[in-house]
Amino acid sequence: MKNNKISFRFFVLISVLILVSVCCLGCIGTEQTGDAIYLKKMGPADMMSQFNSGDIDGFIAWEPYNAELVVNGDGKYLVQSGTVWPNHPCCVVAVMDTFTDESAIKAVVWAHIKATEFINNPANEGAVTQYAMDFTGKDEAVVKEGMNNIKFTEYPDETEVKTYYQKLDQNKILKKTVGELGYASEDAFFGDFLMKTYYDEVKAELDSDSSWMPEKVSNTTNVRLAYLIADLHQLAMYAARQEGYYEDVGLIEGENLVIKPPYANGPAEMEGFKNGDIDVGYLGGAPATLKRINDDTKIRIIAGVNNEGSAIVVGKDSGIDSLSDLKGKTIATPGFGTVQDFIVRMIAEQIGTSVELAA
Repeated sequence: MKNNKISFRFFVLISVLILVSVCCLGCIGTEQTGDAIYLKKMGPADMMSQFNSGDIDGFIAWEPYNAELVVNGDGKYLVQSGTVWPNHPCCVVAVMDTFTDESAIKAVVWAHIKATEFINNPANEGAVTQYAMDFTGKDEAVVKEGMNNIKFTEYPDETEVKTYYQKLDQNKILKKTVGELGYASEDAFFGDFLMKTYYDEVKAELDSDSSWMPEKVSNTTNVRLAYLIADLHQLAMYAARQEGYYEDVGLIEGENLVIKPPYANGPAEMEGFKNGDIDVGYLGGAPATLKRINDDTKIRIIAGVNNEGSAIVVGKDSGIDSLSDLKGKTIATPGFGTVQDFIVRMIAEQIGTSVELAA
């Protein structure tokens, strides 16, 4: 009789465990309760794997990751970032304010302009495609698709940079005012932050004489240059290396030019600036602006890199066909403060919902 009681209790226990397991399995998935857009932070490579495993409903990243999902047939573009925010600035070239060697700054700006001109010249399509493949590790079809979505530029639209700042301020994301940073006004802040003087000088010289080069950088001046991993937006940096533009102005890799290991995203690179590890960097204009204010990381924007070039991608047969369908879905972004994160927040505002962190 005693053994029968034990057996019955054991049966009940196992039944309960099975029931709990089934309930838990029923809860697995990306659908959240509520109409918010749920965000997960991760690098683009992790976005691809979590998308394929069904842990996220979609993601927004820099190219060529969006294009890769579309080209391989697993995903589709839901919306391009330029549709949400036309002509928005994306990546920029920034310099730490403690790096004051003017010849080196002019040299970097010159190399960037030359590389951007090279990329935008249709006669160089073959070489540019190969550079894009080498830089990102993606195949030809993917990089060509990705580059169709990018506008390679030389200096960001200053009005749109200010628009981003105003949105941050309106949404109370800024922790400090420009006054607390020591500026008399917003105009004074942007006059310092958007340091266009080097670009204007170099551009004017090149417009007058396309063969003009600034003086070579002294071999005693070291430049530590940073960029983001496999970010097709930042192809100009790689093209400048391959075309010898850095060498033309006296910046020699392994000597006075140090190419830093790639950073995972813009906020991580801004930490590198903050820690004194970087002199010049290619990164998103959004984290550059946010961290310049909130962390008082004293960088200045000396060139633009690209406008637009991000997209929300979702499963080809996911049933997510409009922006409103993002309600209750889990979308991955490269991180808070990135332009991709900002685009999702603009979409949430547009469709009348909120953004929350995924569980």
